[in-house]
Amino acid sequence: MISSSRSNADVLGVQPEGDEVEVTLFGPGYGECVVLHLGAGNWAVVDSCIDPAGEARALTYFERLGVDPSAVKLVVATHWHDDHIRGLADVLEACGQATFCCSAAFAEREFLAAVGATQNRHLTVTGSGVQELHRVLSSLKRSGASPRFAMANRLIWAQGAARMVALSPDDSAFATFLAAIAEHLPGLGERKGRAVALTPNGVAVVLWVRVSNCVVLLGSDLERRGWAVVLRDRDDRTAPASVFKVPHHGSAGAHEGRVWDQMLDREPVALVAPWSRAGRVLPTAVDVDRIAAATPNAYVTTGRPRGGPIRRRTAPVERSLREAGVRVNRVPISDAAVRLRRKIGRTDPWRVELLGDARGIERFAHV
Repeated sequence: MISSSRSNADVLGVQPEGDEVEVTLFGPGYGECVVLHLGAGNWAVVDSCIDPAGEARALTYFERLGVDPSAVKLVVATHWHDDHIRGLADVLEACGQATFCCSAAFAEREFLAAVGATQNRHLTVTGSGVQELHRVLSSLKRSGASPRFAMANRLIWAQGAARMVALSPDDSAFATFLAAIAEHLPGLGERKGRAVALTPNGVAVVLWVRVSNCVVLLGSDLERRGWAVVLRDRDDRTAPASVFKVPHHGSAGAHEGRVWDQMLDREPVALVAPWSRAGRVLPTAVDVDRIAAATPNAYVTTGRPRGGPIRRRTAPVERSLREAGVRVNRVPISDAAVRLRRKIGRTDPWRVELLGDARGIERFAHV
């Protein structure tokens, strides 16, 4: 049995107790961010999105709670696509005590060359998130800090009863990724940066989080082929999760039934951040039915993504986009979220709080 409620403004600003785990998923209609309280005042931020004012959602949430960003121990970029990385450089700068973790693929020469190739005035596509990642890596270099690299079955953070383990990517995903990204590097004499928007998300970082008896599986955007490798290679000690951040906004391409059967509790709490761009919406109506059939405890961070005109960009950017034939639609941003809390070491169900427009997935509407 799951305890569910709609939180008012006063409850929103109440910090979790030291013996509580918190999992909060923000999803503004395009983008997502997970904020975790791992007990004893330790926090982690996984990915990033922005609020209606253009600020990193995790930071505005910490301000509302009265949490000092120095309490954040780990900041993770699961992959570099812009729907997971907007505002991440600001998060890392504010959370000065945090370790930054990302896929080891980001340290490879081919990827860094692609990052460097996009840093010029002639960048034609801004939607890959590579610029944001460049800011993150540049900030780390200035501070002399080194990222912690996520690889399959690698422990990336531990303190007391809390552990965070990366379940992906594996070596074969690296090889495929590096071969593909080489195709995006500019040729001799080319000045324009090329978009880096590879699919499927083979090097996305899946995280298994455990704090005593509270287990969470964060699916990032890993697609079905990647999940097959996770299932094959995962450590048998990874206990089933009672919370599942559904991968890739609930899309069919990221669904693997064996994950639900082998890696999750029966009827887990499932969290979905919807996605909308250029008239396409995830999850689809079919996706909603599939997820709702898998668990009665599934929630989305917003009720109905809607499209509209994009905010005005600078003239050079507008001109470059037109020359490249790129069509960009504005995606509405909200402060909606689903927040879960549970006492560590007890058998109480997760307490589910629906913030803003968040709701049960069966009430997710399509335009």
